Amino acid sequence: MLIAHLTDTHIGLDPGALAGRIDPAAALRRALAHVRGLAVTPDVLLLSGDLTESGQQADYRALRTLFDQELPGHRPRVLAIAGNHDLTPLARQCLADWMPAPAGAPAGLACVLAEQGGLHFIGLDTVVAHQPHGELGAAQLDWLARTLHALAGQPVVLFMHHPPLVTGIAAMDDCGLLEGRAELARLVAAHGGVQLIAAGHMHRPILGALGGAPVVVAPSTSHQLELDLRQNAPLAVRLEPPMIGLYRWTPQDGIACHFSHVQTFDGPFPI
Repeated sequence: MLIAHLTDTHIGLDPGALAGRIDPAAALRRALAHVRGLAVTPDVLLLSGDLTESGQQADYRALRTLFDQELPGHRPRVLAIAGNHDLTPLARQCLADWMPAPAGAPAGLACVLAEQGGLHFIGLDTVVAHQPHGELGAAQLDWLARTLHALAGQPVVLFMHHPPLVTGIAAMDDCGLLEGRAELARLVAAHGGVQLIAAGHMHRPILGALGGAPVVVAPSTSHQLELDLRQNAPLAVRLEPPMIGLYRWTPQDGIACHFSHVQTFDGPFPI
């Protein structure tokens, strides 16, 4: 099983931002072309939120069009979750096949449940309407507890927008997952079969752990934030070489997480 992980595509962000140096649609096009050119085709492609900049219907349509153009025909199964820049109900309406709704999920939340190749994918809705931070409330945690109980002994991947980590990037931690992290850790530890927690929001590649499971935050396909661990550091954009997450999983070996550069100078060269 190979999983590609893209996040924070921000389709609809003005391409004139930063004097024309940010163009999210062009950046996503390059990332999808990179996925298409991989030697091994991923089985699943995860999108972990902030699919659009402001949740406009035209932007969700543009997102789907980019996928249709860059990944025609046989392509990975796409699973998506909304982020704080999205309008969750509209995202689910426009991308229903990417966001399969599980029976019994809490009303008003866009949770996701799917199975592919023996691996169960659970998407958690961390969005608080009209707020940049995220939360996992009691109703969703109760649903997750019941879902994980039903999947006892089965391998699971969780994916969400706001990562359940404190990263040290203070301005982003202030609008991170502010409720539900400890409870999520207990559920993950109790299940024992969570292979990976994949997230976005931070616009940086970050690794961590929660409840004994690895947490991987993928960088944005569009633009990254400056790595500045000073307590009062202001947010700043840094145009780093873009990457996607690429995760290999087998029942025998478990998970191995890679970051794959979208653009490289040349190579590979035989050695």
